[in-house]
Amino acid sequence: MLRRITSNKQLTIPKKFMERLHLQEGDYVNIDCDDSCIRLQPVTIDEFSDGDYKKLATKLDQLKKEQSTPYEDSKGARKHLKRLMK
Repeated sequence: MLRRITSNKQLTIPKKFMERLHLQEGDYVNIDCDDSCIRLQPVTIDEFSDGDYKKLATKLDQLKKEQSTPYEDSKGARKHLKRLMK
């Protein structure tokens, strides 16, 4: 599908792609490129309240005093942190 890049270096994502990927205005995408291709990938960003940040800071202070637990990736670490915040 052909799209024109605007003077602000922007382009419009076609509606059928937005619907197919369940994207809405304000959503985030990761942009990557190689020699001949630009890729957009939807990204979910978890938002926390001020109370959540305070709980997290308290838990992190506790964790600093404990033996560390290695994780293979950030997804596993995030799941662990969410469990700690409950």
